[in-house]
Amino acid sequence: MLSLCLVAASCGKKSGDSGNFPENFNGLSDAEKVAYVMRHATPDSVARFICDASLGRVEGISIASLAAASNHAYENYTGDDLATFYAEYDRYESDMPLPEKMKLYVLAGKEDPQKLGYELGLSYVGNIRDNHLTADQVEKELKEFKKACGDDSDTYRRFIIGFHTALELERNNGLPQEIYSRFIKFE
Repeated sequence: MLSLCLVAASCGKKSGDSGNFPENFNGLSDAEKVAYVMRHATPDSVARFICDASLGRVEGISIASLAAASNHAYENYTGDDLATFYAEYDRYESDMPLPEKMKLYVLAGKEDPQKLGYELGLSYVGNIRDNHLTADQVEKELKEFKKACGDDSDTYRRFIIGFHTALELERNNGLPQEIYSRFIKFE
């Protein structure tokens, strides 16, 4: 039954049934929660669980410290399990929409706050290409990202600078002309 909950969480949907976890599950430390899930699920499911629970995507379950949760998995997996966990964590995070990716980066403390916007902007062109996003999809995601930045206009401004830089660099490397033309002056 737990695997069904983890599958729902891994798809980014609310599980709707936190009864698959022990009654005192939210009373456990983040490391204890991850240890429990590690005993009952595959490493790729654990990676998705950590991300989703940290973002509030798993109904009734929370992870307060993404760093503590992910560190527990990194410290306790070995060999192929560690490689599977790491690869899925990285893939799942990189495939997230911009606002959720930003939240996860902030929660993980992965990026220097000054560099976060630039890094997201530089990497976003790769997301456009890898996911075959249309110009309308890009515009929608950029608007959602700006909204997610809220009062943090510096991060959004840095994102746009990084995005414009990447657009210029990738202009003649298979980037659709419509994307370049529409967003090179996007504010």
